Amino acid sequence: MPLLNKWWYTEYAEEIVITLREREVKRTPFYQQSPQFKYRSILVAWMRSIAEDLHLNNAAIHLAVYLLDIFMDNHRIEEERLNFVALVCILLAAKTEERDANVPKISELNTRVGNQYPATDFISLEFMVMHFFHWNLVIPTAAHFAEYFTVFATSLSDMNSAPPQFNTYPDLRNAVQQYIRDFLDLSLQEVCLIPMKPSFVAAVCIAAARQFLHMSPKWPDVLENVTMYQYKDLQPCVMLFISKADREVACGNKRKLTESPDHGYVTEDSVTNSPEVSNDKRSSKRSRTCS
Repeated sequence: MPLLNKWWYTEYAEEIVITLREREVKRTPFYQQSPQFKYRSILVAWMRSIAEDLHLNNAAIHLAVYLLDIFMDNHRIEEERLNFVALVCILLAAKTEERDANVPKISELNTRVGNQYPATDFISLEFMVMHFFHWNLVIPTAAHFAEYFTVFATSLSDMNSAPPQFNTYPDLRNAVQQYIRDFLDLSLQEVCLIPMKPSFVAAVCIAAARQFLHMSPKWPDVLENVTMYQYKDLQPCVMLFISKADREVACGNKRKLTESPDHGYVTEDSVTNSPEVSNDKRSSKRSRTCS
């Protein structure tokens, strides 16, 4: 799709962002009360690996994870069916955010859990999840806001303080966009961010990308005006992100990104088999929160 056909480049972009801001304050509250919450980290990693394999866009995977978080938070789900619920959340998110041609088939998702469930089970759970969310899955996520904020994440003046490896402005702009996608990916695993406004999380990802590349100023006036956040409000989470990113780079774990700005979920060792949430020793550890 040509860039100019994307909503964040249209004349209606500002009106759409206003609507997103109105909707983000109406999102279902998150209380971290699910008895299965200890499995969240491994479920999210599995969902991301499936999104990579299916070439789903950022908005779809962020919406899928949000649906899972809130649905789990309000239901007691049998451990052996957590993977099934995660798949249905992916399916619903894809139907909401993807082109029809890129929506995975039930049979395709069912292979991820060894074809355990008949199609009628998928349809029944889809109905249940939709009913819980009052038949409205047009829910803003950090990925939605980041699509718009990224338009303003760099400017030609940033070349004055750009790291020496960037010889042209397009090189710098592309690097910033890639790091924004990296930090969006990282945000999916940060439990402390779940209750926060997605516009805030998106702004943190933009600020973290600029700071990671040592760009100056860290937070230009245009970004403060567009995001409606000051850097001092973002800084604690930005520093958390930078710290985690530094550790990933030090360990050689930096993700490979696809070329498309819409698809930032290609990792070096993707595993798309169903995770054993009941037996995996890692799943007994509770996900870390921001500190």
